[in-house]
Amino acid sequence: MKTFLQQVAQKLVKDHENSLESVTVIFPNRRAGLFFRENIKKQISSPIWSPRILSFQDFIAYQSSSQIADKLFLTHRLFEVYTKIMKTGEGFDRFYYWGQMLLKDFDDIDKYLVNPENLYTNLSRQKQLDLTFDFLQPEQKEIIQRFWQGFDKTKSEEKERFEFVWDRLYKVYANFQKSLKDENLAYEGMQYRYVADNVDKLNLRNIDGPVVFAGFNALNLAEEKIISWFIKNRQASIVWDLDDYYMRNGHQEAGHFLRTYKETNTFASSFPKENPQYLEGEEKQINIIGVPQHVGQAKVVGQKLGELLRDNPEFDLRKIAVVLADEALLFPVLHSLPEEVEAINVTMGFPLAYAPVNSLIEHILDLQKSIRKDPDGHVLYNFKPVLAIIKHPMIMPHNPEGLERLAEDIIKNNKVFLTNADLIGEPVIKSIFKPAEENLITYLSEVLLALHRLSEREENTVEIEYIHHFYQILNRYSELLQAVGQKTDLASFSRLFKQLVRTERLPFTGEPLKGLQIMGVLETRNLDFEYVFVLSMNEDFFPSQGGKHSFVPYNLRKAYGLPNYDQQDAIYAYLFYRLLQRPKNIELYYNTEGNDLGGEEMSRFLQQLIHESNLDINMQVLANYAEVDDTRVIAIEKDDLVMQSLSRFLETAQHPPLKRLSPSALNTYLDCRLMFYFRYVADLYEQDDMDEDVDARSLGNVLHYAMEVLYLDYLSEVGDGPVIEKADIKNLKKRIDDAAVKAFRQQFAVSAERKFYFEGKNIIAKEIIKDFMKSILKLDEQYVPFEFIGAEQKYELDFEIDHDISGESTPIKVGLRGTIDRLDKKNGKVRLIDYKTGQDKHLFESIEELFDRKKKNKAAFQTFYYALLYQYKKEPTDLMVPAVFNKDALFLGEDVMLKHKTMGMVDNAAIFLDEYTTQLKALIGEIFDLSTPFNQTDDEAKCKFCAYSGICERG
Repeated sequence: MKTFLQQVAQKLVKDHENSLESVTVIFPNRRAGLFFRENIKKQISSPIWSPRILSFQDFIAYQSSSQIADKLFLTHRLFEVYTKIMKTGEGFDRFYYWGQMLLKDFDDIDKYLVNPENLYTNLSRQKQLDLTFDFLQPEQKEIIQRFWQGFDKTKSEEKERFEFVWDRLYKVYANFQKSLKDENLAYEGMQYRYVADNVDKLNLRNIDGPVVFAGFNALNLAEEKIISWFIKNRQASIVWDLDDYYMRNGHQEAGHFLRTYKETNTFASSFPKENPQYLEGEEKQINIIGVPQHVGQAKVVGQKLGELLRDNPEFDLRKIAVVLADEALLFPVLHSLPEEVEAINVTMGFPLAYAPVNSLIEHILDLQKSIRKDPDGHVLYNFKPVLAIIKHPMIMPHNPEGLERLAEDIIKNNKVFLTNADLIGEPVIKSIFKPAEENLITYLSEVLLALHRLSEREENTVEIEYIHHFYQILNRYSELLQAVGQKTDLASFSRLFKQLVRTERLPFTGEPLKGLQIMGVLETRNLDFEYVFVLSMNEDFFPSQGGKHSFVPYNLRKAYGLPNYDQQDAIYAYLFYRLLQRPKNIELYYNTEGNDLGGEEMSRFLQQLIHESNLDINMQVLANYAEVDDTRVIAIEKDDLVMQSLSRFLETAQHPPLKRLSPSALNTYLDCRLMFYFRYVADLYEQDDMDEDVDARSLGNVLHYAMEVLYLDYLSEVGDGPVIEKADIKNLKKRIDDAAVKAFRQQFAVSAERKFYFEGKNIIAKEIIKDFMKSILKLDEQYVPFEFIGAEQKYELDFEIDHDISGESTPIKVGLRGTIDRLDKKNGKVRLIDYKTGQDKHLFESIEELFDRKKKNKAAFQTFYYALLYQYKKEPTDLMVPAVFNKDALFLGEDVMLKHKTMGMVDNAAIFLDEYTTQLKALIGEIFDLSTPFNQTDDEAKCKFCAYSGICERG
């Protein structure tokens, strides 16, 4: 089948074979003209001069004496005019969004030749409607009257303010245009209106002979007026690209504009007597395929392309188009292309907001916002933007090992605030990690240049294009600020730059007439292919929901003939059906899942195709169906591999245990055997989280270290031995603040030469820690005199148990370890103290209860565990007294000692240790028992905050 451009080329050669050089062919866009030139070559056999081939936009620019100003300049000029007339103090960064809307409205007003004064006049009174708008049709007047119904009644403050804005908007429009004309500048709509209003007076440049308009569908009023003049006065011709399917049926919105033009005297003769029947008259293979997730569509298309090209190795890639309704799919598609695709041409503007360099710049701006100085003048960087920057895909690959070590060090040591001394000296790192201060644009320029040099070194051409485009935007903004003598602060620049980037598109460079064609929906106009793959055929993507914001309400847009929702949908309907007219093979993909906000709905155009056409359509939904059990049972049997991992806890003839069980590990086993397996056998440790503030989890760590520092630093200074008297407690109270600061410094890895900077929740956390410390010293003051034995004492034990292997009992030694928070001694009693910031209970019913998965007391279990380690290590003659300094003991006056339900206060742990040892041997024996798998807990409440709940699908 002949493509539309082939048909136009054949008609042109037939009608003007001997005078092609005098003909001007005008298309809706440049892309069609480029492909048309290739088709002309195929229609001629000898060298001749080519016809002049233009896009309508280029044709208008030729006939206008003004120059199109760039969008940033236009928006800023509009901002200057707007603020002067409205007398507002709004900044440019906040105006930018509204300025874009106003510019779009002005552009529409001019392209559709609307009288701006009438449009922006107060329409509240019927008299004004009758006198000022007598040119309107009755139905148009009715639409406007309905919109303004009730405005003759009492005016609300909102209505008056709305009328005020409309009155002033015409002044803004007029003064804005005047300021541009004074400098011989314009926006696109201004040029269109100028040519349309003066087409009969202009000395048309480069238009000497016949003119052919080809491939137009929805004309704005300026285009319609210009084309009509050429047809009437210059015998121009127009070639429509249409199909009988939507032309004959008045309900098909795809033919809305073409049917309207066919009814006009000017255009009627240009339509064929019989409409071509490409859509229904030619055999086609149409597949509608539902695929989960957006990226899934890219993967499936890549597979289909691979199959097609493997089956047809000589197939011309130029005859295949991949059309992306969602531009964000460009890179997923590029990464999914099979190796058989040797050349591609991207015919679409890629939103710069999706480029990796954009996210990097956002992280850099966040870094600058978070910069502060401590009281000593050191520059401090918050860890969040630091980690985001060094892990960014544009930074990390340049020094993966060094930057990975840096990231690990920040997380492991909880370095919330970092200085330049903490950061690696890579050139790009040096350019990023410094305060921008007043030179924000210069700073960002240096960063982009450093990134550009790195990308050049790596020969990453795509990255270079991103960076170059960003650099251009930055420079253009800098020039604009210099021209108007303005400065910008970090907050306003960040807001504005995000908006600038959101509206920018990156034009890809390449050879358009070679390779697989990847394009956006609008780029398909006038082009035909043999194979077409269309992705994201979902509502909100096809038809597109973009570009519908306007100051002019829908009713007025409709009354004045300005583009509105209905017209936008009609345009997309035409693009959709035109895309299907000539291809033999069509694959239409839609996302079946969407997201939390929806998005899985199939496009209305697919629904129309399915239910209204008589086409043979093959429908598929790709999915992995799986029956989901209500409860997923996971049990890890103790095979050779598992037992080999467990053997690291055992003593051997060659070496002591490589790993040792802590009381926390054993409590984990009692909570959930499977959690114990993940964490201590399979070594699936939870990822370290950074704590910007001390939370409940880390509060205990800070308290432990603060008390260790408090006593050990004091004792090392006084040098009078470990006996603590009342006077010592008095001195210790004076050192509480310093000890707390040291503990916070250690928690957040702040070096000794830097002063710790308290802020936010940490101010409160510091006071909480100090309250705990004061309460502990208050108890100590009541307990003096006592001998301070040590703090954070580490003990290890090779614990022997009987292990049953194949029915035979064999002794094995399992490594145990523990750290006792504090040890003190008085009157022949050694207290083994555990600091707790929670409400751990002192009361327990029995030793057996400590090993009960439902009733267990973690604090009692842990302190008896410490007593066992201490007894084996020290063989003490003194009594061992387990004690828990928890919130109840510190603030409510509860005794610190453990309390047995029937036997009372535990002032000698030794009497319980035999039973405790028996229970502990049974527990550890179960861990190494081959017949007991590592399975899930029955108490699913424990799964709520488990780090491994995603694996179990619980919680």
